[in-house]
Amino acid sequence: MRLTPTAEQQELKDAVRRFCQEQVTPERLAAWQKTPTGVDESCWRMVAELGWFGLGLPVSAGGSGLGLVEVACVLEECGRGLVPRRVINAIRGGVALAQLDMANSHLAAAARGEAIVTLAFDEESVRVPSAYRTRVTGSGGGARLTGEKWYVPEGADAHLHIIAAREGSGVWLVLVSSEHAKASPLRTFDGERQAVVRYNGAPIMQRFGSAKQGMDALLAIQRQQTALALAEMVGGMDAALAMTVAYVKEREQFGQKLALFQAVQHQVADMATAFTASRHLAWQAITRLAAGTTEGHELATAAAFVGQAFKRLTLSAHHLHGGAGYVIEHPLHYHAERAQSLCIRYAPEASALADVAAQLLD
Repeated sequence: MRLTPTAEQQELKDAVRRFCQEQVTPERLAAWQKTPTGVDESCWRMVAELGWFGLGLPVSAGGSGLGLVEVACVLEECGRGLVPRRVINAIRGGVALAQLDMANSHLAAAARGEAIVTLAFDEESVRVPSAYRTRVTGSGGGARLTGEKWYVPEGADAHLHIIAAREGSGVWLVLVSSEHAKASPLRTFDGERQAVVRYNGAPIMQRFGSAKQGMDALLAIQRQQTALALAEMVGGMDAALAMTVAYVKEREQFGQKLALFQAVQHQVADMATAFTASRHLAWQAITRLAAGTTEGHELATAAAFVGQAFKRLTLSAHHLHGGAGYVIEHPLHYHAERAQSLCIRYAPEASALADVAAQLLD
């Protein structure tokens, strides 16, 4: 396991960090939150020109052909810099499509930022594939998809939907055009544009793998997406810790800096310990997955720990900031919101611990 980035990876991280410092300011974030997409069009074009959407896509499709570690490096900086969720979701969707089909004809548009690919797996109160109600019917060119998916990121605007559905006793991953989907936007507390999407006999553009391999493909995409979320969460933790340290070193109470109070020092030390452990666990899981190792419980362990640690760290950050951290003009609340939403979607503690226990007892 390598915890320190290579020179090329560090250069990539530095470029993303510079972009975030220059372009993603608290004022712009607040303004973007009021727009339908959550991001300014000029920012989207700049990201596309920088090639972020094609980082993990094949060179033949106009991408950079980079691996999971490099994409995770970028998402760590995106999490630190509070890059709009729409940008991050577009990167995630493109990488998922590339993992399923490196020769897919839509990858070129995804690499240019002209096509957004979203993942539609969860259903209302259902996250277990064996309980999915969304169904594939028919065969060959006449195959159709019917059902309803919830919490679909960018569900109202994505151009292509990768959907997990059942056919008989098997699970398939299929691709459907947004032209045959009806989306109803959901209200989310962190501003992510999610939707309930209904598919009523939508034509299936492509099936990935086979029914027997569908579950393996679904698990592989879920592992990939969890790993990327871990990187994003580590970046957010680093940012929340850094701004808290800077605040307690500056803010005075009873005639002296907050950082001089022992209780404050202990709390900051706990935050730093949580961040360091999270970073170690997350990158251990990411590098093992990037190396093709799917055995072991590193990813589930990291998910169980990092999600909860991110939430606790942001709560401590709010505590030490006092009322200053709760105003919408301060960026800390964005990190606290993302801690909650990322933990719910990608790192639910109960299922992650159950996965760890199952693997240890196997």
